[in-house]
Amino acid sequence: MKSDQAVHYNIYYQQLNYFGYRIWLYDRYLAGLIGACQLKPGATVLDVGCGQGLFSYLFRKHGMAVQGIDISDVGILAAQRAYGDSGISFSVADIEDDMLSAQLGQFDCVFARGLSLYNRVDFPDNDEVTRKLLGFVKPGGFLMFLYYSNCSSKRSGSWRYHSWTELQHHFRHYPSARFYFSFKVDAYVFGQLAFSEPCTRINRLVSKWSRQGGDLICLVKKSFS
Repeated sequence: MKSDQAVHYNIYYQQLNYFGYRIWLYDRYLAGLIGACQLKPGATVLDVGCGQGLFSYLFRKHGMAVQGIDISDVGILAAQRAYGDSGISFSVADIEDDMLSAQLGQFDCVFARGLSLYNRVDFPDNDEVTRKLLGFVKPGGFLMFLYYSNCSSKRSGSWRYHSWTELQHHFRHYPSARFYFSFKVDAYVFGQLAFSEPCTRINRLVSKWSRQGGDLICLVKKSFS
């Protein structure tokens, strides 16, 4: 039996490019993140909550070996139709599935953008999902956490905007965590330099006064211990 979330996403993903992603913008954005994590061609990537597959495709375009998973079979079917010929492995699964247990510690990068499992009121104090995702990362590899927000903790319909403070509190147990806030266009203009403290500080001020949304970002390098 499908979960309520899977049913909802199945409805959404019947629409082509449901989120209205612009490839030209997100390609440069993802390239900057790849550079910030120093991922090399051939690196293995698990795209969790891959939806219709755009980010999986962009990782593949930059030379990564990519596996995309999502709870929505409609989303996965759309991803396979659009990008299946690119050599990406797409499957219907979630991080709780036993089928994924053999892949613990197997990926250079786990990518999670807008993952609905983080859309929860106890996000600041509950890092259960983060620990599970990091379980799939090799020592020395990265978890890329991206979450759309306007840097407040208000709700917008069914989506909770987490604040900058909540982001830092959630990842407080991870000494390697690096925090950024991006509008994506900054990465298009400045590339990897967009993922820096000065750019983040400016973007947060703009978001505060304009209420413009962007991505809260945390890059966590998994320790070797």
